[in-house]
Amino acid sequence: MTLYHFTCAHGKSDIGTGPRALLIPHRHPLLGADVKLVWFTTLADPDEDEVGLTSSYIKCDRREYRYVIDEGVADGCRWWLESDERTAAPPQVIADLESFGKPETWWVSSRPVRARFDRAYHFGRDTEC
Repeated sequence: MTLYHFTCAHGKSDIGTGPRALLIPHRHPLLGADVKLVWFTTLADPDEDEVGLTSSYIKCDRREYRYVIDEGVADGCRWWLESDERTAAPPQVIADLESFGKPETWWVSSRPVRARFDRAYHFGRDTEC
């Protein structure tokens, strides 16, 4: 299975554009200070609502650039719906988080994951973060 990670312009500059870019887990604001994850989706070209990448609180377009996690590398990723992080989160947090899209397409990793920058993909407009 191929997974995808989307990011904005400043995220791309932090991650890099090489063939073996490294995606680093970050704290999720709803899951608590100790929970650091990298988020992925099985959707190659998602609507912002499907993956929770709306820009309600920030100016960035977080679907602007795409990284591809190939099948062999994705083996270390976990399906969100069966993840320990989801199981440990309070029910209201899960309800809020999953109201943003299609959680059945979400995958996570608590460890860094190698990815390939997709030079053929550019969504929307260049935005300032």
